[in-house]
Amino acid sequence: MELGILTLLPPIVIIVVAMTTKKTTSSLLIGVLLCCLLKYGIHFLHPFIDLIYRVGTSEDTIWIIAFTAFFGCFIQLISVSGGQRAFLHVMEKWATSPRKTIVLSWVAGLVVFFDDFTSVVIRGMMSKLYDKHKIPRAMLAYITDATASPLCILIPFGTWAVFYQSLFSGYTEVTSLGPVMSTYIKAIPFMFYGWASLIISLLAALNVISPLGAMKKAYKRAKDSGELFGKESEALNAKDGETDKPMEQKMLVKGLICFLVPVILLIVLALVTMDVLFSVIVTLGVMIFLYLLLRAASWKKMMEASMQGVVSMTSMSVIVFMAYMLKEAITDIGLPEYVISLVEPIMGPSVLPLITFLACVVLTFTTGSNWGGTVGITTIVIPLAQVLGANMPLVLAAIVSGAAFGAHVCFYTDVTVFTSTITKIDNQEHAITQFPYGIIGMLVSASAFLVCGFVM
Repeated sequence: MELGILTLLPPIVIIVVAMTTKKTTSSLLIGVLLCCLLKYGIHFLHPFIDLIYRVGTSEDTIWIIAFTAFFGCFIQLISVSGGQRAFLHVMEKWATSPRKTIVLSWVAGLVVFFDDFTSVVIRGMMSKLYDKHKIPRAMLAYITDATASPLCILIPFGTWAVFYQSLFSGYTEVTSLGPVMSTYIKAIPFMFYGWASLIISLLAALNVISPLGAMKKAYKRAKDSGELFGKESEALNAKDGETDKPMEQKMLVKGLICFLVPVILLIVLALVTMDVLFSVIVTLGVMIFLYLLLRAASWKKMMEASMQGVVSMTSMSVIVFMAYMLKEAITDIGLPEYVISLVEPIMGPSVLPLITFLACVVLTFTTGSNWGGTVGITTIVIPLAQVLGANMPLVLAAIVSGAAFGAHVCFYTDVTVFTSTITKIDNQEHAITQFPYGIIGMLVSASAFLVCGFVM
C-alpha cells in the first residue's frame, strides 16, 4: 500500500512528542508503533514483535551494543586506575578560564580526528573541568558533538571516509574519475557542513557567537542558580566523586601512564585496523595487564568497574535499539522512496548538489541513520550527476555533508546519544541546546551548495 505523504507522519510525531515530554525513548517507541499501525492496521502487534527480532539479530545492532559496552569498560577502567584524574590535573594547567576550557575541548577534537566515537570519549572526560568553571554541561556536549562526525568526514582515512569510499567505489561514474580516495579528497573542500560545524563551534567556544536558544537558558541557569544541567541529568551525575584534591607526583605519573598508554594504543590500533571494536577490545586486555603490573587497581576493582561501565551504557543501548527499530520501520513504510520521489523531478545540474544535500538532511534526520539514510539517495544522484554533467565531487560532498548533519543534529542518532551519555547529560537536553547551531550550519551549507552548483 502506497502511503505517500503519510510516511512523514511518524517522524513529525516523534519530534513533537520528544519536544513535549523531553523523553527520547518513549517518543521513538510511539514512532515505531505508528509506523506499524500505518502499514499493518489493527494487525500491527505481530509485525512489531517481528521487527524486534529483526533488529535484535542485526549485525549493526550487535556491533553498537558490544561497542558501547566495551567503551563503557574502557572509561571506567581509566577512572578506577586514576588515569582520568591525572588527565584532568594536567589539563587544569591550560584550562584556567571558562573560555580556555571550552577552546581546549575543541582543540582536543582535532587530535582524535579519525573516529567520531573515540573523539567523543576523550572530550567526555573533561566534564569536571567544565563543572569547575561553572560552564553548562550542554556546552561540553555541543562542542564534543560538533567536532566529532563533522570533523571526521574531512579526514580521507577516517572511519567516515572509509565507509563512503567503499560506497562510492561501487559506481563506475565515480571510479572512472580515478582512484576513489583521490576523488574523495577532491570533495573535501566542498563538504560544507563539516567546515561550517567546526567554524561555528569554534566561534561559540570563543564567545564570538553568544549562546543561542536553549543554550542561552542553560547559561542563565548556571549563572543564577549554579545548576550546570537540568533535573533530567541529575541521575547521570549522582555518583560523581571529587577529583580536585592535589595528587602526589608519583601518583600523577602513574595516573598519566594509565591514561596515555590506553588512549594512544586505542588511537594507533584504530588508525591501522579501521576497526574501533577490535581496537577497544585489544586495548582493554592491555589495560588490565598494565594496571595489575603497576598496581594501579586490583582485579576485583577492575571487574567491578567494568560492570559499572556496561551499566552506564544501558540507557544509550536502549535508545539506539529503538532508533534502529525506527529506521527499519520507516524504511518499511516507504519514507526514503517518498522523499526521493519528491526531489527527483526537480533535479537539474545546477540545483542537484543543493537538492542532494537537503534530501540527505531530511532522510538522516528523520530516520536517525547516518550512513544508511544516504544509500538510497546515492543510487539516484550519482548516475544522474553524470547524465546531467554536474560536478561529481560536489555532489559526493553533498551526500556526505547531509549525513554528517544527521549524525550531529538528529536527537536519536547513535553519535548524538553517545555524546550525551559520555558527557553525562540528558539526551534531550543535549539535542535541544545544540539544535540552533546545527541549523545555522545547515543553512550556511545549503547556501554554499546552491552557489557552487551554479558557478562550477
